[in-house]
Amino acid sequence: QFAPLSGSVWGAARTSRQGVVESPYGPAQLRYDDEGVAGVSADAEPALYYAVGYAQGADRLFQMDLQRRLFRGKLSAVVGDATLDSDRFHRQMAFAEAAEVTAEHVRESEIGPLLAAYRDGVNDAMDHEELPLECRLLGYEPDPWTVADSALIEKLIAWQLTGSFRTLRRALVREEFGAEMADQLFPARVDHDTPIIREGQGPERFGAGLSPQAGGDGGSGNDGGGNGASSVEPVGGPLLARLSRFEPHSELGSNSWVIGAEHTDGDAPILSNDPHLSLQAPPTWYEMQVDGPEHRARGVAFPGSPFVVIGENDHGAWGFTNAGADVIDFYRYDRDGETYRYGDERREFAVEEQEIEVDGGDNETVEVRKSVHGPVIEESGQEVGVAWTGHTATETTVALYRLSHSAGMADARAAIEQFDAPTQNFLYADRDGNTRYHMTGRVPIRTVDGEAVHGDRIFDGSAPEGEWAGFEPFGESTWEGFVPVSENPHVVNPEYLSTANQRIVDDDRLGYYLAASYADGYRGRRIAELLDDRVESEEPIDLDFLRTVGRDTYDGRAAEFVPDLVAAVRAAEDADETLRAAADRLDEWDYRMDADSRAALVFDLWMAEFQDATFAEAFEESDVDDGFRPSPATIAALSEDSRWFGSSGRAALMRRALRDALAEIDDEGHEVYGDVNHTGHIGHPLELDFLGYDAHPRGGTGWTVWNYGRGGPWGGSWEMQDDLDGDLLGLLPGGNSGDYFSTHYDDQIERWANGEYRTLSREIEGDLTTRFVEGDG
Repeated sequence: QFAPLSGSVWGAARTSRQGVVESPYGPAQLRYDDEGVAGVSADAEPALYYAVGYAQGADRLFQMDLQRRLFRGKLSAVVGDATLDSDRFHRQMAFAEAAEVTAEHVRESEIGPLLAAYRDGVNDAMDHEELPLECRLLGYEPDPWTVADSALIEKLIAWQLTGSFRTLRRALVREEFGAEMADQLFPARVDHDTPIIREGQGPERFGAGLSPQAGGDGGSGNDGGGNGASSVEPVGGPLLARLSRFEPHSELGSNSWVIGAEHTDGDAPILSNDPHLSLQAPPTWYEMQVDGPEHRARGVAFPGSPFVVIGENDHGAWGFTNAGADVIDFYRYDRDGETYRYGDERREFAVEEQEIEVDGGDNETVEVRKSVHGPVIEESGQEVGVAWTGHTATETTVALYRLSHSAGMADARAAIEQFDAPTQNFLYADRDGNTRYHMTGRVPIRTVDGEAVHGDRIFDGSAPEGEWAGFEPFGESTWEGFVPVSENPHVVNPEYLSTANQRIVDDDRLGYYLAASYADGYRGRRIAELLDDRVESEEPIDLDFLRTVGRDTYDGRAAEFVPDLVAAVRAAEDADETLRAAADRLDEWDYRMDADSRAALVFDLWMAEFQDATFAEAFEESDVDDGFRPSPATIAALSEDSRWFGSSGRAALMRRALRDALAEIDDEGHEVYGDVNHTGHIGHPLELDFLGYDAHPRGGTGWTVWNYGRGGPWGGSWEMQDDLDGDLLGLLPGGNSGDYFSTHYDDQIERWANGEYRTLSREIEGDLTTRFVEGDG
């Protein structure tokens, strides 16, 4: 394949684009600026989005195809049997069927013709442009793109943000360690977070007119709401271990904030968004700019979907972070052969056998099974039914289209109320000075015997418990049994507000169950503190200041643990000079996880050793999978004499973990934090080293505002700061092109590692690359 001149891969090295392309939708122009950002203009929207499809198909075709293959369960057809279990899971979850019903649902809407035009643009790019390097390496050509494939990208993103098996895992922890210990190790709420909606913001109560629900507040677990107790047996370790491979990492999160004009140095608000998603080459997002007959928009889209998701238009700017709402439930059944009891009747499972094509091996048959609630997943003789809001027809893509056309806050609110899934923290600001926070998405109200209950349990699907009225899996839902979107948490014109996946609002202000748990709260608390301090100083909040907020590496975990660690070392008579020197260094440290910091390196490795030493043995002896461990905030809350620290106590365990961390540093020859925390961890899905990124030292952790978790890796997947009366800043972790031979494949990765924003033009720039002319394509 790499033979000089004759190798099959070298065709992909031709990076020039077709100069003139016939379009059945009419004239359009495609330009690329100095950063490889596509700018598309046209006088008709179908022509505009045909050209967008062409640009994405030319720049990100393999990524688009890989994503749809993943969620259609068709990876094994091109990579072999290594992905068979992934294909089984994604077929059994029937994501493709959910995408089909969504595509059919929106076909007659205003976006139907635009999705068809986008599809045709992608397919014509396949015909006219060079086959991607990865396709050549694997020896295949992608199938034609479909409208349902774009709907599948919507399902993929929704699952990555809301598809959690935490309820199943917590039920198993209750079984293994008891209810009291489960509540201690995995509390529903933490004491140190700052909610998104604070006192004095928004309505006094959300959902005040809804029927009473268990516990009387919107929380769960040990906060007085639900207690996670189920009337059925938990699923066992083998099934849970399998499912855990296909859920998002618990540390995925995002940051955003909006600053009203009264606190800026101009006449309009500032909006910032930093979504922390999986990091890969090429990046999750595709940066683009569109200029059509009815709107202009700049920002980022998901490859495979035509509309800007995070960005701005001539009137306002918007962004999203994950809300953490509970929109997935699980069911066990009284089963007898191919039937299950549902109330007073027995029903047959809907069963379909599907063939999985396997490259270089024998094809396999997988059984796809569904109940009245949705898919049923089986493993080792156990099964569980799944209800998830993404399994019905949704209008999220319609919402994004209307958002990009919005001419002010009223339009933006109307658009976002159609954003069915996933649940998100939506921030908006416009040039008229308006700001808004609104949690998007459909939140189910679960019922048992007619009473609303919390969703932090496994339901008896045969009883039936945990029903969602108005929900039709793989059909069109009425949503009548869901929280009205007008009652979702929201704030109109906050002076300033920030989100970081923490608790949305105090539970006693909710008239319904919203979430079983949220993120630890370290990032949310830190951002709130920085903004509060600036407001109290009466200094204006400008982009220079917000750059420092976005690049803040202060780790709240260190502030909680390091003083006790230092004291533990100094109190030990047998602590040697190496241990004492490390304690002295930590004592002088400012808790910032900077790439050039030796103390940050010591703390990072110590924290991992300490967590492992505290829980590894007990959890390894249980059926709970490796991916579920108590959070740092939970460990910090444990008493010094907790049973988890063993007979020697917490101080001794802390010292032992520090010795182990220092030994690892010495063995590996590390000097500073950037030696272990760098961009070399960001690889390509094919796991070929040359397709990944070079190693540049990077600060931050999964708990700092400037976010980077190398274990995923995950972190800032698109970093945007938008002063609506000033500059627009942005940055991608890599480059905008998916073409390995392009200069824009990795031209932003070093800037991303150094935290150097780009100043973005609000006008389309660059020489004309492709001219689309009227024709049959």
